[in-house]
Amino acid sequence: MLNLSQVQTFLAVIDEGGIQSAAERLACSQPAVSQQLRKLEEFVGVPLVVRNRSRAVPTRDGELFLPKARSLIASADRARAVVSDRRLVVHASGNVGVYLAPRLIAVFERDLDRPGTVDLVITTNRHAVDALIAGEADIALTEWSEDHPAVEWQGWRREKLVVIAGPDHPLAKERCIPRQALLDHPIIGGEPGTGTGRALAGMFGPDAGRLRVARQLGSTAAVKEAVKAGLGLSVVFAYSVAEEVKAGTLTMLELEEADIFKTLFIGLGRESPQSSMARRFATFCLASA
Repeated sequence: MLNLSQVQTFLAVIDEGGIQSAAERLACSQPAVSQQLRKLEEFVGVPLVVRNRSRAVPTRDGELFLPKARSLIASADRARAVVSDRRLVVHASGNVGVYLAPRLIAVFERDLDRPGTVDLVITTNRHAVDALIAGEADIALTEWSEDHPAVEWQGWRREKLVVIAGPDHPLAKERCIPRQALLDHPIIGGEPGTGTGRALAGMFGPDAGRLRVARQLGSTAAVKEAVKAGLGLSVVFAYSVAEEVKAGTLTMLELEEADIFKTLFIGLGRESPQSSMARRFATFCLASA
């Protein structure tokens, strides 16, 4: 079978004019060069190089093979460039994609000195996972993981969930409330299936069924506006409301008994090479947590 390293060796011998010079160019031994050249000649079935006193030159068959050899190496280089220069596709669930991913991508691209390397798709958790499994995404940043033989998941960040209220809500001046107080007010939900409901169920235990989820609005942005309008309380990531709390348009309420946390995940193809851009980005994200 034709081996590109054999073709590269042939070109090095011709371009450098000898076995020793080719070995120096390829950073290998002279016997290794001779062996690669011999295997190539065995594959094509004819001698390709003749060695005289001054230098190695192509035979007539070698001259015929020479442009094909250069074309093979050029094609291989182009194929490698297509893959290595391909943009990294990251699918991130709503909250992660809006509030965390852009800054991470900006720093990652700046460190690489390759602006525009990463394509960010902000979607639902479900669609991000499906895109990763289908091979449409190189990386998924999500609020939950899902077992699949082709996907490798890593816990990424442990983020705090907080209760938010509008500035005119009866609880807004309390700052710290008992968790049972949440049972007395309507709760506004965001994207279904994010795991926030499971976190609340774990905290409330048997009383979780008493939570009154009045609306399911599909996104944190919509939830924040509904809470500002006084339609109820909600439970969101602390980082997603930092600016509104600072501006006074939302109030962050602490719970007396316990804090609520949720783990974010990074998913990538299990067969992704260690040198791949996907693994480099995953390592970068883990280090930045």
